[in-house]
Amino acid sequence: MEEQGKIISSCDIDSNLALQIWTRGKTPRLSILNKTKNSRKLIHLAWVEKRSRTLSINGKKPGENIIYNVSDFEPAVSKILTEYFARTTFKVKYFKLVLDLEKAIHRPELATNKADFAMMTDEKRSSLWIADCSEGDRNTGYFRPFFPANQMEAENLTEENLKITSLQMRSTDGLFKRSEERRVGKECRSRWHNTIRVTAASMLLGFSYCGADGTKTADYFWTAGEKPVNLNPNITVMKAPVKKLSIHDPELMRLGHKLTAYIRHCYMLGDVDVSYHDDSEKELQEAGFTRKRRMDFNTGTLGDVPYRVTFYDNEEEGLTAFGCNPRMQTSRHRGDMVILIPTVIFSEAMKDDTISEASGNEFFTLTRLLWAKEFDGWYSSIKPYVRKFAGLVEE
Repeated sequence: MEEQGKIISSCDIDSNLALQIWTRGKTPRLSILNKTKNSRKLIHLAWVEKRSRTLSINGKKPGENIIYNVSDFEPAVSKILTEYFARTTFKVKYFKLVLDLEKAIHRPELATNKADFAMMTDEKRSSLWIADCSEGDRNTGYFRPFFPANQMEAENLTEENLKITSLQMRSTDGLFKRSEERRVGKECRSRWHNTIRVTAASMLLGFSYCGADGTKTADYFWTAGEKPVNLNPNITVMKAPVKKLSIHDPELMRLGHKLTAYIRHCYMLGDVDVSYHDDSEKELQEAGFTRKRRMDFNTGTLGDVPYRVTFYDNEEEGLTAFGCNPRMQTSRHRGDMVILIPTVIFSEAMKDDTISEASGNEFFTLTRLLWAKEFDGWYSSIKPYVRKFAGLVEE
């Protein structure tokens, strides 16, 4: 293995086990070293995201079996990743991806007439900015934030700062020249700064892409723009192509859209409760909820299988509930998933997902709230591993 790659950093857990970071210049792997047997296993870092996981290895004594909890590995993984950051070229890739991801997240969607607001696709609804040039002159207008701004953020979102004065200015470059992303970002670092940095670190290090396998995309980020090794000097070798990062790329869409959903809805996630039940319909009706209607959600919206979702409300308690019944077996949970949220909060969320006077879309808002909730849990899981080197700002 040493001929193919090398160990960059290592941390002993005890006399039997060590955790290491192994790499050959591409996406790193976590090396689990059984020091007693002098054997190791290479796995992606996504393995440590599940804190409830256990690891079992053979001990020194015959028949001895030693069990470790992954939750206890957090300090060691943080240490070896921090050393890896300091000793390799990873930091160069990382800071470039932070900037690219920031531009992808803040890319404005263009609206050149009023009908664009009433007929917005899900991709446009997922954006955080709209370049509004719908007042007659398609080359001028205003950047409209497509997220609820807190008081400090709103103070920087003035008409003068948001003005679009030319065709060139209605793009991502125009938004960045106005420094709008930095005006809002400096007022709430945990919402804008830290989320992007943790996401970028995860994308390069081999963690999951918010629960999805991102290894192929991670390998692409490591090889893009590089020339492969060429042993024949008579043959011209081209660099691997580099494409512009977009949250709408098929490989990144689930992660990118969950990130923007989190940024938009982060302030109300504490009011969104997700739980699992054997029979959601029976339990919700016994709790005083009235069934309103049902909708079918395709694979990829609420999970890795299709769901039949029943909408309920409890007017007396002021609550809205969604009973989500998987139509196929899923490895993510047992039974039905139940999403419970105060009705007034869900109404506010629908307004936040709508940039015009058009009525909200329950289907869209339910999926985005669930995605934001999933991102919140994933983000909280990754953050302890990378906080020492990712340049996070504690507020």
